[in-house]
Amino acid sequence: MKHLKAIILLLAIISIQSRAMEHDVDAQTWCKNVVMGWNLGNSLEAEGTETSWENPATTADMIKAIKGEGFNAVRIPVRWGQHCDMSTMTIDEKWLSRVKEIVDWCLAEDMYVIINTHHDLWLEHYPTNAKKTELNEKLGKLWTNIAIAFADYDGRLAFAGLNEVNAEGNWGLTPTQENYDVTNSFNQTFVDAVRATGGNNAQRNLIVQSYRCNPTMGLTNLVVPTDPTPNRLSVEFHYYDPYSFCSGAAGSYNYWGIAFSDKGTVTPDGNEKSLANFFLTIREKWWEQGLGVVIGEYGCSCHYTTADKATQEANMQYYMKCLVAEARKNGFAAFVWDNNAYGNGSEKFGIFDRKNGMKVRTPFFLDGIKEGSSTQYVADVDYNMTDKDFGEGGKQVWSGNQPIEWGKPVTIPASEFKNFTTQATIVIYYDQDASSDYEDIQPCNSKWERLPFTVEGMKFSGDFNPRSFYGTSGKSHITPMIFTGTELNSLKSGGVIIQGHGITFTKVVLMDTPNAIHLPTVNPDSDAPFYNLRGVKVLNPAKGNVYIVNGKKIIR
Repeated sequence: MKHLKAIILLLAIISIQSRAMEHDVDAQTWCKNVVMGWNLGNSLEAEGTETSWENPATTADMIKAIKGEGFNAVRIPVRWGQHCDMSTMTIDEKWLSRVKEIVDWCLAEDMYVIINTHHDLWLEHYPTNAKKTELNEKLGKLWTNIAIAFADYDGRLAFAGLNEVNAEGNWGLTPTQENYDVTNSFNQTFVDAVRATGGNNAQRNLIVQSYRCNPTMGLTNLVVPTDPTPNRLSVEFHYYDPYSFCSGAAGSYNYWGIAFSDKGTVTPDGNEKSLANFFLTIREKWWEQGLGVVIGEYGCSCHYTTADKATQEANMQYYMKCLVAEARKNGFAAFVWDNNAYGNGSEKFGIFDRKNGMKVRTPFFLDGIKEGSSTQYVADVDYNMTDKDFGEGGKQVWSGNQPIEWGKPVTIPASEFKNFTTQATIVIYYDQDASSDYEDIQPCNSKWERLPFTVEGMKFSGDFNPRSFYGTSGKSHITPMIFTGTELNSLKSGGVIIQGHGITFTKVVLMDTPNAIHLPTVNPDSDAPFYNLRGVKVLNPAKGNVYIVNGKKIIR
């Protein structure tokens, strides 16, 4: 019997190898071709049956509705283990036919498709040496069976080996090197298993995951698998950042981004700068290696206050627009998470009401995605993420090369502020310490009490985290901290003590008004479109105002 099974498998592989694959493109082209990606969330990965998590069975009309709104790619999360013989990993034929049916509907609409292993907790919760051999053997068998089953499918279909591997399913557990290493071994097993089936699968685009699909953990701990097929691998991460905004849980911030800082208190651990810079860091790390990049899930749970619901919905739309635009600019394939859940709070990621004819229940989500999706890929980017908006005017009051620490500050005496009347801007030039566990800059008065300030329209209560604000590590920055009112009076009477951690100061400059900050100017007859700081196109830009032109901040 064992010999018969081996012969059948060999014949299947030989048959597969005799066919050529259509739509065969490399990983980066595949990713750039994904204009708008959508997740069929909480369906085929549900525990039990497809409808166990209160979603209706997927239909061809649902897929057509998604395509009709501009989506050209679908990620289909699939739980396999409960439909397998867990010794041979043979997949139940009825379940396999159901997965194929939905993939076929997507391909019939000429969409790109991802299938993965999702919520297979027998695998995801045990990235340990004790289970490494057993789980790699099972994972290899599973992906051999999946790959053979989909062997005839063309290059629009991609395989993603894992989902969110997370030891014990405990998000509060600090991962160990063992957890990272075993996750890396899972990725290699996945690639080896699929490639061994040959044929179309020898060229198929494959997607590997960082631990927890966490991009930060991936940047430092993901080992890209060895692949015999060049340029057919992508790295996947998930992006619900900043979580203090996107989770929608109790206590979440209701505003995100510098553009909305005049509407309310915005989340201090993420904004337009940090989003753009972080994606650029990912591009430099993986894209420059010839890898594709897939944002397998992203989203913002719908949450709002009744008093300002319309503005907060507009803010969520703006967040979606910014995220998708940055993904498109860098060539990343981004798939929004849609679990068909609605309301106000956590886990409310729904867009299309699958129980009600695919009615769009959160048009602000959809509109933001559409707006961002119009962004084109930018082939040439500047990986030097230092700030260029400052440097002229003001008075230099300190220079050196001093790592600041708690109790070891840079001090500026009160005499330097005596002539300031309405506000003082302290412009700090510094380098980030990439090896530091965290970063903080904390200006204090003479009693070591923290002083509130504003940076680019965002209010801070006395602590500034460059890593969160800029989304960078190990880079140089120039940060203008503006002090007014009581805080300015404190500077005039007692000076300022600036302490912190993970930062090396190089220069401090004082300015009295923002007019001392000089931006590049643009030719008034420039043909390039003008955008205001909210990203809205301006048809008649006013002279002297600040705009975005060709991605740069300028003065008209």
